[in-house]
Amino acid sequence: MLAGGEPARALVAELVEQVAALRAEVEELKRVAGRGSHNSSMPPSCDPPRTRAERRAAAREQLRRSSRKPGGQPGHDGKTRELAAPERVDRRFDHLPAGCSCGHRFDGTEPRLGAPLTHQKWELPQISPLIFEHRLHRLACPGCGRAALAGLPAWVSGSAFGPRLEAHVAMLAGVFRLSRRQIVQTVQEIFAIPISLGAVDRTIMRMSAVLADPWAELREAVRAAEVVHADETSWRLAGAQQWLWLAASALHACYRIDPSRSQRAAKELLGEDFGGFVISDRYAGYHFLDVLQQQLCWSHVIRQLTEISERAGAAGRLGRQLVTAAREVIARHRACLQDAHDLAWLAAELAPLREQIHALLRKGQRARHAKTANFCAGLLAEYEALWTFCEVPAIDPTNNAAERALRHAVIMRKVQLGTRSEKGSRWVERICSVRETCRLQDRSVLAYLIEAAIAAHGRVPAPSLVPP
Repeated sequence: MLAGGEPARALVAELVEQVAALRAEVEELKRVAGRGSHNSSMPPSCDPPRTRAERRAAAREQLRRSSRKPGGQPGHDGKTRELAAPERVDRRFDHLPAGCSCGHRFDGTEPRLGAPLTHQKWELPQISPLIFEHRLHRLACPGCGRAALAGLPAWVSGSAFGPRLEAHVAMLAGVFRLSRRQIVQTVQEIFAIPISLGAVDRTIMRMSAVLADPWAELREAVRAAEVVHADETSWRLAGAQQWLWLAASALHACYRIDPSRSQRAAKELLGEDFGGFVISDRYAGYHFLDVLQQQLCWSHVIRQLTEISERAGAAGRLGRQLVTAAREVIARHRACLQDAHDLAWLAAELAPLREQIHALLRKGQRARHAKTANFCAGLLAEYEALWTFCEVPAIDPTNNAAERALRHAVIMRKVQLGTRSEKGSRWVERICSVRETCRLQDRSVLAYLIEAAIAAHGRVPAPSLVPP
């Protein structure tokens, strides 16, 4: 019996092992298939398509959950177009009533009752470009008889386009994300200026050179900032994999394209001796910083915990508890901002949640589910970085600001398919940095580009985007 029983037991053990392996494989496939923007770092554009019924059900559920009606909310300050100043009005038209219900026909001699009601209409003028012609005369020298040709003055560049036109081309390419062909069509049809694809590209490269020094100043300003939001996204350079890095403070933003997604690239952007605080999405590239210099994004953590909550058994139950507690952290922080409480109030409010989440993570660290245990152990190792926002002023618990700042570049990548050369990558770095910095400073991008182009034509340094 023993001789016959041993092979049977070995076969059973092998079958049990195979079943366990198949279950783990099925669970992993389900996890991968179920990944989306709600439980991972994937953008919403990568979510699987939904049927019409699913979209309608989701819309109904969103309406059910939302207590707000569409449109302006109670207490919202409405916006009304203000009348332009009288000196700004180009033409006026006076209109008189035709007649009265009693039969009287007005001729304008009747007494006026109060000031007239004013209705202003805004319109675009017909655009006709200005053409400045510089004629270089050749004179004969009476002394030696040689011909002398005049040169262009210092304030006139060799380009066929003026600074305002060059700034508009840069705006169309870097802010409105138009392709070179679309820029040609826009300049020809709207501005009535003949231009070629080559001229558009040369203009963009000239503006890129103009923005080189302002970009370098922005990088130094970000490196010296006290609080920085940092994030990165994929990029393409002539089809090859690259990474677009972003570091943004309250008033400055700097983008940088690097071939790698590594700590070296993060140091190139922030500086090896960065002394401020970094808000990030838990990416390991920022681990050269002390854990007390970091703030991990709670939105990102909640998405990871949501993935755990969708698992079966004890791991799923633990994940649901962690998601509930993590969302309560965000709610307490929102209440702190709305009611203008100080950090001491916030820290006291979060103390019980801080202990609860730590206990749940310790429990998850001992879980049988390997992926859950590894995740909990990793989060415990950098646990203090979750709570920097309730100990240091001006730190947000999420990295949503960086994700919003990257959105423009992501759309540019999708529309323009990345860049074809290193010069093109430098242009993207510089124009994105200028655009986002102007947004943070509530400053006109076009006005700055015009100032920078005028400075370049006058052969003087571009204006700085870093306030003294």
